[in-house]
Order: sequence, then structure tokens, then C-alpha cells
Amino acid sequence: MNKKILKVLKSTGVIILAVFIFYTAAEIGFRVKDWLDLKKADKEAQNFNEAVLKMFKEDTFGGKTPEETFNLFVDALKNEDIDLAIKYIVLDIERRQNYWDEFNEKKQKGELKAYAEAFPKWEEFEQVKDDYNDWEKRATVEHGVEIKESRKVYDQVLKIETIIQPGVYTDYSIILIKNINNIWKIESL
Repeated sequence: MNKKILKVLKSTGVIILAVFIFYTAAEIGFRVKDWLDLKKADKEAQNFNEAVLKMFKEDTFGGKTPEETFNLFVDALKNEDIDLAIKYIVLDIERRQNYWDEFNEKKQKGELKAYAEAFPKWEEFEQVKDDYNDWEKRATVEHGVEIKESRKVYDQVLKIETIIQPGVYTDYSIILIKNINNIWKIESL
């Protein structure tokens, strides 16, 4: 064979070998980077989970019974202590923020105390007992109001006037749950 052809083949072989080595090294590098990224993500997730668990363990505001939590919550609102009242609500940042905004707006308008005093007394609520509300970990209470004659009301959600027929309607429904510390928290009002 011609020396020139051998030289070209040898050079081509060297180039192919160099490309192969470069490709293999790059592939190994990418695989190692992916593995390191996964390890880092796993560690961050573990740290996040530990921080969340710590927050839940440190969330000790509430009562030993649903009644006690409800009464502590209402007393805090009557005293216009929104920050304390919010601590009786389940540890859900968005939910707490929404309630804080609502209560703060009422406080700014001078309506918070009246709002809190309008809550029925615990004894006036009816306990809901079913498969969902076992009263060991979850409890719901409802308060009904009787309407004796038809009323026209403006529905804020539907933006229309509607007629409410006579009957008994739930005006308050409160759901409470027990947290990991066996403390009752308000899930929704």
C-alpha cells in the first residue's frame, strides 16, 4: 500500500480513537454529574422533609379537645390577637395567610371583635359523627339557623339575587383535626 494512504488511515484511526476517548470521557462525566445532582437533590429533599417535620413537632398551639381549641381561638380573636388566633389553625402557610389577611382586614375596619363574638358558643354546635369524623383524629361541628320566611339575598359568588326558602341552614361549620402532637387544630371555618 501506498505510504500516503497508510498515513491517512493512521491519522484517521488516531482521530477516531481520540473522538471515541473524548466521547467516552464526556459520557462518564455527564453520568457522574447526573449522579452527583441526584445525590444533592436527595439531600435537599431530606433536609426539607426534616425541616417540615420539625415545624410540625414545634406546633403546640391548640387544645387537648376540639372545644378547647375553638374557645382559645375565639378568645384570641376577641382580644384582637390575630397572630395568636392563627396559631390555632393547621400548619398550612397559605391557609394561615388567607385567614390572617381576612382577620386583619376585619380588625382594620373595627369589625374583628364583633365577628368573634358572633360565633355561637361551643355548646350550641351539633357534633357531626360519621365514618369521616371519628372524634379521635377528626371532628366537625355545625351550627344551624332557622329561616321562617323566604328572603331575598345577594349571592356574592354568583353575583345574582337569590331567594332563600324557609328551613334550617348551616351558618357555621368548623372542622378540627389532631396534629402529630395530639393537639387539636382548626382545619377550616
